[in-house]
Amino acid sequence: MPEGFLRDLRYTLRTLRRDLGFTTFAVLITGLGIGASATVFSVVDSLLLRPLPFENPERLVWVANHDSAGMSGQTTQVGHLLDLRAQNQSFTDIAGYFAFYEVGDNLLTSGSGEPERLSGVPVSQNFFPMLGVKPLIGRQFTDEECKWNGPKAVMLGYGLWKRRFASNPAIVGTTLRINNEPVTVAGVLPSSFDLASILAPGSHFDLYFPFPLSPETNRWGNTMAMIGRLKPGVSVASAQAEISILAQRLTHAHPERNDFEGIVTPLSDHVSGRIRPALFVLTGAVGVVMLIVCANLSNMLLARTAARHKEMAIRTALGAGRGRLIRQMLTEGLTLSACGAVLGIILAAIGIRVMAGLDALSIPLLAGARLDLPVLGFCLASAIVTG
Repeated sequence: MPEGFLRDLRYTLRTLRRDLGFTTFAVLITGLGIGASATVFSVVDSLLLRPLPFENPERLVWVANHDSAGMSGQTTQVGHLLDLRAQNQSFTDIAGYFAFYEVGDNLLTSGSGEPERLSGVPVSQNFFPMLGVKPLIGRQFTDEECKWNGPKAVMLGYGLWKRRFASNPAIVGTTLRINNEPVTVAGVLPSSFDLASILAPGSHFDLYFPFPLSPETNRWGNTMAMIGRLKPGVSVASAQAEISILAQRLTHAHPERNDFEGIVTPLSDHVSGRIRPALFVLTGAVGVVMLIVCANLSNMLLARTAARHKEMAIRTALGAGRGRLIRQMLTEGLTLSACGAVLGIILAAIGIRVMAGLDALSIPLLAGARLDLPVLGFCLASAIVTG
């Protein structure tokens, strides 16, 4: 590190210590600005910049029934799902989950602890393989378990496994009593898999059951929410064109079923598309806040520099050039912004933790917001630009 910079830094620390009121106020303003900006950036990074936590998420699409926000418009019958899977040329696979699950509709009465109400969602046999999600321990559902009236099985969410069963790997293969029926534990899903935070923000899933794609479940009507994986090189537009043709064909061929239109959108758009404009507005507002922070800090430094006119005159008389004085002023600004960044990181850590735990906000992927390297890099860049 150059000796001149160290000398400037030591002098800066002495002068800031002498003017403790100014230093405290400046660091506080900068820290609040950087902390708020970093908190918002962590949310934007989680929702918009970071890819979905699945294998090749850019190829995943949401296949809705109709172009409407209601659950019946987003779901379709089992028969249509099976026919689409068999007849399409655009997808490597199409999977689904039962969208009309109830929160806390499963009663666990075995294992250590008191009886507990848990939330579970039934999924098709190929659901986890299609997403590229492998069990942390255990296996996938078998063919027999996915048949109507087949053997009862369940996959445990990581949170339930850790909380209720103390992360015991021996739980796989044992039998739990759920809803007064014996159910075999097939496996445990990894901690990185949190389907509720993606598709049902504000809720949580503890259990995953196999859902039989059978004539019996087909008679239940529009129940299946579908996700497909595009083949390499296939665009969403071409997949939409094929699904539209297949939808018309299936609707005419099966008048006993509900109508099906088939609306294909990227899964990332389905998850965060509705809140994307609001996040852009919020990001712009944070940018304005940072500009105000920079303006206030600049005004404070300029006012302080004017008050130090005699000091600057003496240093100039002793031979300090204009570049030397500017370097000293920049060192002071960067030191203040660096101290503010440290405070901002502390405030951001608190803010991110609070926001990630707010289930009432119902924002997808909000639970995944965290203080990671991109957020720390943002804090560093903010400190440099502010200084």
